[in-house]
Amino acid sequence: MNIYKYELEFLGSTHFGETGIELENVCERVSSDTLFSALLNAMNVVYGEGKASELIEEFLKDPPFLISSLFLYGGETFYLPRPLFDDHLGDELKKSYGKELKKALWLSDELFFKWISGTHIQEEDIERMRKDLANYKNSYTVEIRPRVSLDRATQNSNLYHCGYVHFKKGAGLYGLVAFKNDKYVDLFFDLLTNLGDIGIGGEKTYGSGVFKVERYERISGTFKEIFDLKSSRYVLLSLYHPAPDERMSLQSSAIAFEIIRKKGWIASGRRTLPLKRKSIGFFGEGSVFTFSPRGCLADVTPDSDPYRILAHRVFRYGYAFTVPAGG
Repeated sequence: MNIYKYELEFLGSTHFGETGIELENVCERVSSDTLFSALLNAMNVVYGEGKASELIEEFLKDPPFLISSLFLYGGETFYLPRPLFDDHLGDELKKSYGKELKKALWLSDELFFKWISGTHIQEEDIERMRKDLANYKNSYTVEIRPRVSLDRATQNSNLYHCGYVHFKKGAGLYGLVAFKNDKYVDLFFDLLTNLGDIGIGGEKTYGSGVFKVERYERISGTFKEIFDLKSSRYVLLSLYHPAPDERMSLQSSAIAFEIIRKKGWIASGRRTLPLKRKSIGFFGEGSVFTFSPRGCLADVTPDSDPYRILAHRVFRYGYAFTVPAGG
């Protein structure tokens, strides 16, 4: 497969929501299921519902490309989720820095390569990790804005707060895409470009989530070294929902993992519908397996549609995007 890396420069604020009581809970990254849904909505808006349905049918049979989640970059440093295995770390290092390492959720691409290649992490790597994490946190700011809503019946006001992420100059999000069929290379770029004009995430009415594609090129350098590793294990760079025929083997093959549950409102084209999709579970980024997981598109169509406004089935992207891990 041909693997491309692309960088997104956001032109204003973003609102990537997390599960919370109100809208103030925001995230600085985008999971693969959210990205795929946004790309499908962009295809629906630009090319029509028929083309979007055709793409879904292809993914149900055999995905023509696989996408990672969107992760943060700052300057020339690209961050990746820390793999959840640590059996290559020395006992003394675990004893001295175990708690600190568990809190380090993100690694620079260079440290990530060192981690998955099975190289022993040294104390100087811990110091590098601290600097990288400080730079990570300094690559964006979070703003909480007060908002007022009015009850349509009584005109009573209600104060609430909404969170926004602003990426600093030279920072943004990047993703990886692996093409099984090269005819989709240009289509994916077009979808990204159109999505940039529409915006990704919430609060698009206020101009959030608009971006431009800065780079779109085949992987090289450290990323090529990562994908060229000989593998005995596989690390997720996306969310992963197992296909039915994979589930029996997970008890022995999932060796270090995190489970995430997701739910939310259904978006169709430019509209958000007053319907919630079914809740669904995923293995999170950084989870580790002894086999190459595949995944599937999961049907999350609600059981009932009291408003009769849903014109199609609703799917959530759960295909696995993995990198090899030696050791």
